[in-house]
Amino acid sequence: MEKNNLVPYPLPLTGRIPNFYGSKGAAHKLCSLKEFRSARTVKIHPSLNAEPLRYLALKFGKTVLTPPLPGHDFLYYLLDPHVIPAESHKFAASKKGFNKLGKPCKLREIPPIDMVVVATVACTRQGARVGKGKGYGEVEYGILREIGLVNESTPVATVVHEVQIVKETLLPSVSLSCHDLPVDIICSPNSVVRTKTTIPKPRGIYWELISDVMMNDIGALKELKSLKPS
Repeated sequence: MEKNNLVPYPLPLTGRIPNFYGSKGAAHKLCSLKEFRSARTVKIHPSLNAEPLRYLALKFGKTVLTPPLPGHDFLYYLLDPHVIPAESHKFAASKKGFNKLGKPCKLREIPPIDMVVVATVACTRQGARVGKGKGYGEVEYGILREIGLVNESTPVATVVHEVQIVKETLLPSVSLSCHDLPVDIICSPNSVVRTKTTIPKPRGIYWELISDVMMNDIGALKELKSLKPS
């Protein structure tokens, strides 16, 4: 993507979710879908390529949940389009904006989620997907499954550039682990792919895979443990 000038910034792409040219078009594609239109609350990842989507979600009256930087003791900021003035929606969609205007939510304060939008480095038409490799998006999803705010039928979507949709030979479904999160819907600037994936979604947190670093980075894991009966 760097070689073909498909990303304006930030560069280099190593360790980043690509902020690709056409992210606005991909966001509009997603917003046109029935699953999005009927949703009241949408979880959207915090990467730069999802900023247009966060703005459109607020513009269309959706409650937006987006995670903070690592090290916080809550899982999401909540952006309420009916509380945040319309003229501030664009600012609220930015990283600086949701850190300032978002309401930190403890697990019991998070509303039911109607759609999950995850960050992607590469994906396939069969629904396999990989992110940066840290697993934070998967942990978020696992927490949501643990507390009953999403289930197997909750649509998981992503916005990508066409070149991020790769052949299954490059990302075979069988290479995914039990904690990896597949996608049901892929939106690029020029297309919508409904994967009809048969890859199962994570059913919760796989505690044996949680490192001390992850426990500290995602403070909601400690909160989740405190909610569970001893």
